[in-house]
Amino acid sequence: MRTTGGWAGGAVLAAVVLLATACTSSGGADGPAQPTTSTTPDATTALRERCLSAIPDDAELEAFTLTGATGGDLEAARIGPSANEHVAVLLPQTSGLCGWGRWATAAAGEGLTSILVNPCGYGESTCTPEEDADPLNEVAAAVVEARDGLGAERVALFGTSMGGSLTVMAAAAGADVDVWADVSGPAAWEGTELAPLAASLPADGLVVMAPSDGQAEYDAAEALADAAGVPFVPGRSGHGWELLVDPVDGSVTRIGRLLTGLATGR
Repeated sequence: MRTTGGWAGGAVLAAVVLLATACTSSGGADGPAQPTTSTTPDATTALRERCLSAIPDDAELEAFTLTGATGGDLEAARIGPSANEHVAVLLPQTSGLCGWGRWATAAAGEGLTSILVNPCGYGESTCTPEEDADPLNEVAAAVVEARDGLGAERVALFGTSMGGSLTVMAAAAGADVDVWADVSGPAAWEGTELAPLAASLPADGLVVMAPSDGQAEYDAAEALADAAGVPFVPGRSGHGWELLVDPVDGSVTRIGRLLTGLATGR
């Protein structure tokens, strides 16, 4: 738009612009503008706040989202170095991935990186029913991240309770892992019986169960290990993560150390 007021019009316009600039940049008559800050935490900070002491303060943690092999957005986290030839993919109990934090942090000190994954419908993971029905949806995506993203040459798949059953289902379906472990996994999960899957399980694996889960579950776990031709490791007492890290003093148990050795091949 052209102006028609000559110098005087230009002077008035300049004064208006100067006044407008002063008003928008001063933040008020008493001082300069204050910086704008965001109060929205990033994914890693948000996960720490949610997990509290379940993930130790010194854990080398990064939260991220995986796209499922079939689909869906999967909440995941890495504990340990961002490049490692030894990586464990960890599937959780129904309370979510936080519970793996202490074992994964201790295992990182032994040279292992862990990828913690919340299955469809848990934590922040969202999927369609079709995506949820694929036993490899979460595991295949995490394994690709382990091998292509972190440079893993050896990938372990471990699960506790619900995650133990999901581990058996994924391993039997052909998950690209070198070793697997089912810790306290129920004999059936969401209508899938584990016993018929034994013949399809890879030879490098183990099953863990404590008698405190009940005689029927204990016997079923031992029978699964026998049918699959893998070791059965009895726990003294406890369920899931309690068999890996002492819930009172936080020390890694005999079975917890066994899993670390299994994952690293030592």
